[in-house]
Amino acid sequence: MRFLSRKQCGITAALAVCAFLSAAGAGYAQETKPAGWYVGLGLGINKTSTLEQAGHNRDNTCYPEDDCSHLAGGAPEGYRWYYDLDADDGAAFEISVGRTLGAFRLELALAQRKNDVEQKFTDITYLDGSRSMPRPVSNYESRASASVDALTTRTLSLNAYYDFSLAGSRFTPYLGAGAGVSFVELSGVYFEAWYSCKNPASDCDMPEQYNGRQNEDLTDTVLSAHLHAGLDYRMSDKMQLGLKLTYSVVGDMEDVKGGYDFHPVAGLSNFTTISGMNHWSVMFGVKYFFGE
Repeated sequence: MRFLSRKQCGITAALAVCAFLSAAGAGYAQETKPAGWYVGLGLGINKTSTLEQAGHNRDNTCYPEDDCSHLAGGAPEGYRWYYDLDADDGAAFEISVGRTLGAFRLELALAQRKNDVEQKFTDITYLDGSRSMPRPVSNYESRASASVDALTTRTLSLNAYYDFSLAGSRFTPYLGAGAGVSFVELSGVYFEAWYSCKNPASDCDMPEQYNGRQNEDLTDTVLSAHLHAGLDYRMSDKMQLGLKLTYSVVGDMEDVKGGYDFHPVAGLSNFTTISGMNHWSVMFGVKYFFGE
């Protein structure tokens, strides 16, 4: 027996709810549409495509496993590194306050979307883009690891919606668009590199001087834009249930400054860029209207 994925379960549940609401609302005559001020709450899931992480620093250390003789001055000016970030489907929620203006609605919304992230190394170069060359003979060896925990996006947006009236139905389909700011956090950004001697009896002076570690959260504030499509079902003159699909375009985190717990170059900073943070979300929601 093949089990449904979380995404398939979400789609199946959404279709089931729509079918139930359609059956429940088919026999109702046209009633007064809820109006005035309202508050809303939505819960659901979100999905984002593969993100891209790029970073750089001004580390001028020639590490003992590398041959830097081809570089000007015999040392690099810095390093660049690249990762792909595979994001799992994550949770999404939204709280909102709005007001109806005839067929239009204006709404201020605060939303959060969170995705666990798996980091996959793709490349590393010197700062100028050239490749490192291995030292022909080295008595040093190293091990390195890197990871990221999660991407959290908290968004404050102003949205405008247009509700399409359906005569004799309790259903109200709508379209909307909005813009705002997103507070983005890449948490658990971790990197470590440890050096040791292959043969301690041979020439291998203080391998620990090359060790480095970073362990911190990176944050940025970026602009975002949103497109919405949804369907509300009128439970009463005060309450609606609904399903909303949103596509969000989120700006890149650009050159966010980070530091190291320790590093061969004291006080060195690094800079991280994250791109491709656009995402889809689908949420079940409820709106409560206070009236005019």
